[in-house]
Amino acid sequence: MMIMMKSLKIDFHADTLYKKLFSQTTQFISGKFPFFHFSKEKMQEGDLDLQVLALFVPTEVVNLSVEITMKMIALAYKMRDLEGFQLIKNKKDIQELQNNDDLGIMLSIEGAIILENNIELLQLFYELGVRSIGLAWSRKNNYAQGVPYETNGVSDEGKLLIEELDNLGIIIDVSHLNKKGFFDVVNITNNPFIASHSNSFSLCSSMRNLMDDQLEAIQSVEGVIGINFNPGFLNNKPENASIKDVINHIDYITNKIGSNYVGLGSDFDGIIKVPLGLEDVSKLKLIPKLLSEGNYSQKDIRSIMGGNFQRVISKVWKK
Repeated sequence: MMIMMKSLKIDFHADTLYKKLFSQTTQFISGKFPFFHFSKEKMQEGDLDLQVLALFVPTEVVNLSVEITMKMIALAYKMRDLEGFQLIKNKKDIQELQNNDDLGIMLSIEGAIILENNIELLQLFYELGVRSIGLAWSRKNNYAQGVPYETNGVSDEGKLLIEELDNLGIIIDVSHLNKKGFFDVVNITNNPFIASHSNSFSLCSSMRNLMDDQLEAIQSVEGVIGINFNPGFLNNKPENASIKDVINHIDYITNKIGSNYVGLGSDFDGIIKVPLGLEDVSKLKLIPKLLSEGNYSQKDIRSIMGGNFQRVISKVWKK
């Protein structure tokens, strides 16, 4: 008898580790600190299976990037050991998560500035569980430039980094990357890549959002765009942003390139304000309900809620 494995529901970007490390709290116990958008109870209530947790170092302390990154990784391991989260590192872990009721977390580096002058640490970060890396945050580094800067694309060092990421099987994330760098990635990598937390520029003209030619490029490599819940990326009038805007961005991208290339990348715990109706992770369960009220099939909904990111994982990860 064939066993049908569930399609995972995945949010590919949250800044909970950063928020925890730089808050005054010293212990992460789910529900104790209501100002976190993410907790174990909220994840269960929101019917989410896998949360990708970003490793982000703020500009003010970038000289301590390795130390801060290691502290955030340590926090993730505490979440595993003390709260029972499954730390996802390989395809077998993904399969196990599909077959049980556990809750998964995965690590992603947000901005390769962490690796400047420390490229030899890439293998260590991989061994510790980092499975996705954004080439740049909204600033410059030795490898690429973020969206405020348009002078250069991916550097020669960046090309070598991309080749090494491909070799290790680490997913490349182009959110925050400037447009020159974005299309350099298209031409350099041999793998599908993602924009973990970006929206459509046509609907909201933030420089952090993607233009139609970028959406089409992600389709061409069978990548995924994760919809960001930041009100300033959802609506040109951020004060009016709501869950309906999330659906609007999903609709636009689906109509432009298809439902196989869109997912969720909330940016929870990295955003100060949230759209009405998506106050925290527990509200994620409302998105498939709204999609089902539209013209989306159950297959489309499964793809958008996590199946598309699973496809990229299966193609990029080596094991």
